[in-house]
Amino acid sequence: MTSLFSESETEVVSTTYMFLTHDEMKGKAGSLNKPINDILSLTKKFESALKEEIKGQKGMIVKKIKEELESKREKQKTALQTIKEEHAAKVDRFKMIIEDLRQQDVTLTYRKKKPEKDL
Repeated sequence: MTSLFSESETEVVSTTYMFLTHDEMKGKAGSLNKPINDILSLTKKFESALKEEIKGQKGMIVKKIKEELESKREKQKTALQTIKEEHAAKVDRFKMIIEDLRQQDVTLTYRKKKPEKDL
């Protein structure tokens, strides 16, 4: 069988390819923070119930309960806020990693056969 092609030459094509579709990742930090928001909500309910229970009462024990409640509330609020901020930062970092991996340089090398001229 006679070939219609004689020689071949090597072709190289380089390009940047986007492998994945773009994802804004909106709401990812929110879903991570939902349990924390639930804890905050339950804590507020507990504090309200405890304050209602000791309302109008006096004494050293009641005074100590109030002091501890204030102290623990601030510490907990600060800790949970820090966790929420860390979640947002981790989502941003993850987003950057995905964007870096999404874009890849690709080089294709192939042989291109030249058609014979006498046909």
